[in-house]
Amino acid sequence: MAKDYYEILGVPRNATLDEIKRAYRQLVMKYHPDVNKSKEAEEKMREINEAYAVLSDPEKRRRYDMLGSEQFSQEYGPEDIFRGFDIESIFKDLGLNFDFDFDLFPGFGREGFSSEQPRGSDILYKLNLTFEEAAKGAEKELTIRHVKKCPHCNGTGVEPGYGYVTCDKCGGTGRLVSFRNTFFGRLQTVTVCDKCGGSGRIPEKKCSVCHGKGGVVGEDKIKVEIPPGVIDGMRLRLSGMGDYANGRSGDLYLEIHISKSKVFERSGDDLLVTVTIPFYTAALGGEIEVPTLDGVKRIVIPPGTQPGTKIRIPNAGIKHFKSSGSGDEIVTLNVEIPKSLTPNERKLLEDFKNLREKKRPFF
Repeated sequence: MAKDYYEILGVPRNATLDEIKRAYRQLVMKYHPDVNKSKEAEEKMREINEAYAVLSDPEKRRRYDMLGSEQFSQEYGPEDIFRGFDIESIFKDLGLNFDFDFDLFPGFGREGFSSEQPRGSDILYKLNLTFEEAAKGAEKELTIRHVKKCPHCNGTGVEPGYGYVTCDKCGGTGRLVSFRNTFFGRLQTVTVCDKCGGSGRIPEKKCSVCHGKGGVVGEDKIKVEIPPGVIDGMRLRLSGMGDYANGRSGDLYLEIHISKSKVFERSGDDLLVTVTIPFYTAALGGEIEVPTLDGVKRIVIPPGTQPGTKIRIPNAGIKHFKSSGSGDEIVTLNVEIPKSLTPNERKLLEDFKNLREKKRPFF
C-alpha cells in the first residue's frame, strides 16, 4: 500500500532537512519502545523509520517526489529503502539516548540486511527511448551481461559428486558476532559470515567452472515490453534478472531516458504542440492539420481566433502509466503576420482597414 511519508512525519512537502530531522526526533521520543510499550507504538516506529529513511536521503526523496508514493513503492523495496540506514549513527547525531537494538525493520537485521543469505546483486541498465516510444509503449530487445547460474554445478558452487561441510569460520551459524564500546554502552554487532555467505556451510570441493561462486558471467538477450506513459528517470524492475548468488538472483532495473521531441512537449500526460496559422484563417475560420501521436488530424478553427488560443483534442495525449485512459493534446495557435505584401494584397488590406474605420464611432 502506498504511504505518504510527509504525512507520517507530519511535515510539509517543502520541508527542509532540518525540519525533517526535528519531526523525526520528536516522533522517536514519543513512540520509541523504551518509553511507549504499546503494540501500536512499535508499528508507528517502523513507519516513521521508513519515512525518515526516504526523506532524509536526497536521492530517495527526489525519486519519491517525482514518482509519487504508489510508483515509488513499486520501484523501491524494503532493502532499497533501508540500504545505508545506520540507526546507531542517526540516533547519535540527533542526541537520542535510546537503545537501538530492537526490531524496527521486519525481516531485517539492525544493519538493514536480510537475515537470509544475501541474494545476487541488482543491475542498473540505462535504456534510451524516443519520445514516441515512451508515449505509446514499445518492445525492446536488450543484451544483458550478468552473473548467471553456473551450468556445471547448477548454481550450488559444489563440484558434482561432492557435498558440503560445516563452515570453519562461523562454526555453522552463518553469523559473526563482534562487540565494541560506544557512547551508549557495549554494542553487539551481528554480521553475515563472509566465508559461507550466511549458509553455515561451504563446498567440500569447489566447482571447477565457477570456483565455488555458483555463478558465471554471461550474456542474455531479453525482450522487454515498455508500458506506455513512462517518464524520464523512471526505473522499471524486472524481478530475477540481476546477478545470481546463493540460489537467488537480484533484480534488473531499467532506468528510462527519453529523448526530446522536435514536435511535442509533455505536461504530465498531456501533449503540447504549437501550430502557426495564417492571419486570414484566424479571422475567417477554417480547418487545419495538426500532428498527433497517431498521425495528422484535422481540427476546426473558429472565426475570430486570437493568437495564443488553445484548442484541446481529448484523449490524443499520452496513455496513463499502468492505467486506462489518456491525456489530451493541447494545440496552441500562433498567428502568422506576413512580413511583405504584393500591391494587390496591400490594396485589399487597405480597403478592409477603411471599411473597419468607417464603422468606428467618433467618440
